[in-house]
Amino acid sequence: MLFSSISYLLFLPVIFCLYWLTSGRARKVVLLVASYVFYMSWMPSYGLMLFLLTAANYGLGLLIESNRKQKLYLWLALLVNVGALVYYKYANFLLSSIFETQRAVSSIFDIHAMPLSTPVFDIILPLGISFFAFEFIHYNVDIKRGSKALKNPLDFALFASFFPSQVAGPIKRYQQFDEQLNEPKRLNQEDMIVGMGFLMKGLFKKVALADNLAPITAMGVNSVQNLGSLDSWVLIFVFVLQVYFDFSGYTDMGIGSARLLGFHLPNNFNLPYVASKNMIEFWTRWHITLSGWLRDYLQTPMTGFRASRLRFNVATVITMTICGLWHGAAWHYVLWGVVHGLLLVATREYLQFVKGSAALKKFHAQSWTIPVSCLLTFILLHFTQPFFIARNVTDALIIERNMVWFTPSPGLLATAFLQSPVVMALLLYAVYGLIFVEIPWLSATKKLAPLQVLLTGSVPRQVALYVCVFVAAIAFCPELTSPFIYFQF
Repeated sequence: MLFSSISYLLFLPVIFCLYWLTSGRARKVVLLVASYVFYMSWMPSYGLMLFLLTAANYGLGLLIESNRKQKLYLWLALLVNVGALVYYKYANFLLSSIFETQRAVSSIFDIHAMPLSTPVFDIILPLGISFFAFEFIHYNVDIKRGSKALKNPLDFALFASFFPSQVAGPIKRYQQFDEQLNEPKRLNQEDMIVGMGFLMKGLFKKVALADNLAPITAMGVNSVQNLGSLDSWVLIFVFVLQVYFDFSGYTDMGIGSARLLGFHLPNNFNLPYVASKNMIEFWTRWHITLSGWLRDYLQTPMTGFRASRLRFNVATVITMTICGLWHGAAWHYVLWGVVHGLLLVATREYLQFVKGSAALKKFHAQSWTIPVSCLLTFILLHFTQPFFIARNVTDALIIERNMVWFTPSPGLLATAFLQSPVVMALLLYAVYGLIFVEIPWLSATKKLAPLQVLLTGSVPRQVALYVCVFVAAIAFCPELTSPFIYFQF
C-alpha cells in the first residue's frame, strides 16, 4: 500500500474517522490494527516477523531496565536486532563475498574444488527492516543509559509499528513518541491544515516529480556503457532530484498522516540542496533522523565526547562506511559511504584551518560566498552519487570517468529530460518553493511574504491551495508509478 496509491487515499480517511471517534485504549487499538493492516498489505507473513521482533525487544527492554549493571541483556538485544538485519538484508551479500574471495584464492593457487555458482538464499527483504532495527537498538541502548522502559505492551507495539513512519522513517525516539501517545488529544484545525499541507506537498513531489524522473534514471542506469559526458551528468542530476523528491515526498506524506492523528513526527529534511554550505552541513539537513542516530549510537560510542582529531576522523569514516552498507548490500554502496566519510573529514579539517587564518575567515564572511558554497556543495554531491545509483562498482567508475573526462554523448537522456512533463512540474515546484520556502541566502523569499498571506491568509484559501496542488499532482502523474526508493533500505 503506497502512500501515493488510491488504496491509501481510501485507507487513511477510514482510520482517521475511527481514530477520532474512539478514545483511550480503544483509540490505541485502532492505531495498532491499522498499522499491522498497512504493513501486512505488502506481505502478510512478515507481520509475524514484526510481532516477534516487537515481543523480543519489549521483554529485553524490561530485563535491561531491571539489570542495568549487566551488559548481557543489551548484547542480546543487539544480537536479535542486528542478527535479523544481517539475515534478511546481508546474508546473500556476505555469502557471495565469501565465495568470490575463495574463488579468487583458488584461481591463484590453481585449486579447482570450488563450486562454479554461489549459493543464494531465497529471501525477500521485509519493508522497513532497517528502520525497525535502528529504532529497537535506540530503545534498548537508551534504557541501558538510564531511560525508563515502556511497561505497557500496547504502547510499545505502537512505537514499533506506527504506520506513518513504519516503512521508511523518519526514525522516531521512543521517549517523544510515548509522551505524545499518552497525552490528551483533540482534533484541531491547525493539525488538519498542516497535515493536509504535508500530504499534498508530498504527493506532488512523489507522483509529479519523482515518478516522472524515474524512467530517465532507469534509461541511464540500464545503458551505462553507451553514456557520454552529457548524458552522465544528466543522469546524475536527474537522480539527485529524483531521490530527494521521492524520499522527502514519502516523509512529507508520513508526517502529514501522523499530524492528522495528532502526532508530530520529527522533520527529516531541511533544504539540503539549496542551503548546505559544505558536506557537514549537508548531513545535518539530509535524512536528519538517520544522521542523528548514526551520531548518537555509532560515532559517539566509538569516540567519546573528547576524542582526538585522528580518532574522531577515523570514527567518521567508519560511521559513513556503515551508513553506506546500511543503504544496500553491495560494494558500490560501501564505496559511497567511504567517499562521504572522507569528504566529511576533509571538510572538518578545512574548517579547522579556516579558524586559524584571518584571511580565510574574512573571505568566508563575505555574503556572496554563501550561495557559491551551496552551489559547489551541490555540484560536489553529484560526484558521490554514481556509487549510489550504479548497479556495480564498474558502472559507477564509468559514470565518474565520463563526468570528469569529456567523452562524446548522444544526448538521449538530455532529450528525454527536456521532453518530459517533469520540466513544467519542476517549474511549478520552483515557483511554490520561491513563495513559501525561506531560503537562508535568498532575500527575495522575504519580499514575497505578502503573496504568501494572499494565498494562505485564511483556512478556505489554504484549502483551495491544497486542492490546486492535488489537481496538479494528478495532472502530472505518469501512467506507471515507481515504488519509493528508500523501501529497499
